[in-house]
Amino acid sequence: MATVTHDDRCFLVDGKPIWLVSGSVHYFRTPAALWPDRLLKAKRAGLNCIETYVPWNFHEPVEGAWQFSGDHDVAGFVRLAGQMGLYVILRPGPYICSEWDFGGLPGWLTTKPGIAYRTANAAFTHYYDKYFRQVLPRLAELQVTRGGNIILIQNENEYTFTTMPDRLNYLEFISQLIRRYGFEIPIINCNLFSDPPLPDSIETVNAGDGVVQSLKRMRLHQPDRPLLVTEFWPGSFDAWGGSHRTRDARETARRAMEILGCGAQCNYYMFYGGTNFAYWGARLETHQATYQTTSYDFDAPLAEGGGLTEKYYTTRLVNMLANHMGPWFAQAAMDEPGVTLHDTTGVLNTSGPLGRWAIVTNNGRSEITTARLSLPNGKDLTVPLEPLGAAAVPVGLKLNQGLTLDYTNCTPLGLFGERVLVLHGPAGWEVQVSVNGAELRSQVPGGQQPTLVEHQGLVVVLVSSDLAMRTWLVNEALVFGPRFVGETIEDAEPDGTDPYCSLALAEGKLTYHKPKPVSRTPAPPRLSAWQRISVCREPVGRDVAWEKIDRPRTAEALGQPYGYVWYRVDFQDVPPGRKQLFLPDCADRATLYFNGKLLGTWGRGPEAVRTPIPATFRAGKNVLTALVDNLGRMKDGPEFGELKGLYGHIYDAEPVPIKFKLQRAEGFPRRIIPRQHLGAVPTLERLPVWEAVAPVPLMRVTRLHLSFANVPHPLAIMCNERTAGFFPSAHANFGDVTLGAELKKGRNVLKVLLWGDATAGILENFCLYSLNESLSQKARWSFRALALPTRGGHIVGKDQPAWYVAKFTCDERGVPLFLHIAGAKKGQIFVNGHNVGRFWTIGPQEYYYLPACWLQHANELMLFEEQGNIPRRSWLEFRPGGPYRE
Repeated sequence: MATVTHDDRCFLVDGKPIWLVSGSVHYFRTPAALWPDRLLKAKRAGLNCIETYVPWNFHEPVEGAWQFSGDHDVAGFVRLAGQMGLYVILRPGPYICSEWDFGGLPGWLTTKPGIAYRTANAAFTHYYDKYFRQVLPRLAELQVTRGGNIILIQNENEYTFTTMPDRLNYLEFISQLIRRYGFEIPIINCNLFSDPPLPDSIETVNAGDGVVQSLKRMRLHQPDRPLLVTEFWPGSFDAWGGSHRTRDARETARRAMEILGCGAQCNYYMFYGGTNFAYWGARLETHQATYQTTSYDFDAPLAEGGGLTEKYYTTRLVNMLANHMGPWFAQAAMDEPGVTLHDTTGVLNTSGPLGRWAIVTNNGRSEITTARLSLPNGKDLTVPLEPLGAAAVPVGLKLNQGLTLDYTNCTPLGLFGERVLVLHGPAGWEVQVSVNGAELRSQVPGGQQPTLVEHQGLVVVLVSSDLAMRTWLVNEALVFGPRFVGETIEDAEPDGTDPYCSLALAEGKLTYHKPKPVSRTPAPPRLSAWQRISVCREPVGRDVAWEKIDRPRTAEALGQPYGYVWYRVDFQDVPPGRKQLFLPDCADRATLYFNGKLLGTWGRGPEAVRTPIPATFRAGKNVLTALVDNLGRMKDGPEFGELKGLYGHIYDAEPVPIKFKLQRAEGFPRRIIPRQHLGAVPTLERLPVWEAVAPVPLMRVTRLHLSFANVPHPLAIMCNERTAGFFPSAHANFGDVTLGAELKKGRNVLKVLLWGDATAGILENFCLYSLNESLSQKARWSFRALALPTRGGHIVGKDQPAWYVAKFTCDERGVPLFLHIAGAKKGQIFVNGHNVGRFWTIGPQEYYYLPACWLQHANELMLFEEQGNIPRRSWLEFRPGGPYRE
């Protein structure tokens, strides 16, 4: 049986150093039919490892109903990666974050009494133990130690609750279960330097801009273990209504090179982002109305539809270097400067028994394109920093067969086979390369052809950096020039009409290939006219079957943990007249119909309100129908574990004028800070504390609802000296509190504690409402799942949700197809019965991916539109670059 161990520099398989060059590819964001394509493209990008989370809720969306086949076949995904020669880093949670609904926890957990998430709580432990018992044994046989390819496994994810009393009990029990269910490989964690540390594990780094600083800190924090970046962010995720977030391709590659300079292995999070199909996107904690888009493109190197981006090619230069010079990086560690710079901004040195590396960087100063440096022996070199803003300079590397690479002023792409060394730089650059004390001088060629030079037993291959981005290792041969090469050289995709060449590593000779004719991308399919096939009769129909419930219940309790659910409230004895409807316990958005007519939208996001909505009750029976949309559960933050649906009563409410008096406070009692946030106490104690106090007189005890948004301070809410809520965000803080038991008849005192430099103006962001009467206390409640349409039914209905269908034919499978929606506003997309995901025309996402494996010759698009708007101006488009790049 193989062993996986480590020293202070790298991981070891049976004592052999392994250097991981990894990228996150989530099987659960990719249809299984596309796994081979995405994994091959990852391998061709220079990766030798894939990292994936395992979301509990993806495998157990309904309690006890496990799913491990088809798109859910995580073991099949791991095996496929292994067949391609890729290691796997497994991150099974139980919590994963990942902008995935509820951070990967199943929604049905919210129905369990007494549960406390991400703690040693008995109920939570019971359920995640059952999850591990199902998942881990299926994967344990796929470890490297048993002939498989899983090399590392992660405990939890970004667990930063430093003062949680049972922190170590929780984390150590996860490690015990990992061992109990068969894993012998090293356990890692990415708990962001939080204390106390998890014993018997390797702590890793998650970072973007500050990755070098984090790695230097980690080296001091953990000197006896290898450095690994589990999440290097080449881009980021998007939220509905926000702007698209990007990171420059060359900056990404430069920072990846700097990670190498710290002696660290790297995983791109994400290398391929994929799609939040169906209802899997999460609610984000950054703002009161931020929800993850359907696209998880992430501005990653591999676009959502599988297209190769500029970032794919720039990062290849680093990945190929790290992979194919891996044995020399694996035995080098961060070191004192051995190479001295004269005229640039930074150098990172590593050294070990096989030699030294100097990673020279311009730190983002694009005007610096070269660097002059001195080697330890006094030799001066000038190296080019283009195209990445960084270069890798090998010094005294002990290669195979007694050869030493003394130095070169061009960055290696790698050592291939035993004797083929590929170097790249700008076309026309004068190359210096010394092997065993003999220096070779030549010039980097331009164009599509490499230059081969025999030198001291090596075949030195010189290519321009542009050509290096399109140099591929395929079946013991290097292929120069195509934009991509599939499983064999014959699968090359030409980058124009010029011939390309290949170099068989064993023979050392070039072979020229005539490219296949370049086929033009066909015109995109045309949609037929949209046909309305059904309207939802729930708001008006008397023939609709409803399931009775005894009181308001969460969507999870109704067996509807994801997507939409209908609620119906039959008011029996509300006196006629105008009421102001208020739904404090309703999430996330509810389209409201009152006596068959559209009333408005309660909730968060554009065209929705969380203020009283007027409704005129008539004598006798009145009916409120609500289509409630669960836009995703919070992935972390203070509202983690929030409830969904219409799970509380409906009130007649009115605003309460509130006049706060703001003054400095002497301090704050620690008891108001929940235990999971006690780690914030030292920071809070260093900040000034302000208290905003307002009297609230009550003639009778009536529930009050306080809400706030966009408050740039951590804050606590108290009523009559009883803590009602703590909200730790120091940015666009938001929250809601319903006060009941804290209140009394007569004078009440409402207090808001704010940490930081607070001003009176921020108090305008607080709203208080009196919940005067529970209108639904005696009402009859019922619910109904949102059902797929039955054709031949009603198709007429003003302002009612509706289903539309359009047809198209498509035989092209090589270019990703996207749907652009116009005319409609918000709803859900289906293609040939597959749930593509949410659409919402508030940006930034405007194009929605239709996976090729879901298409056939004749196709049917079906849209659900929440208010019946016709998507008449929608179209289809081939977009290799994904939803944000053409």
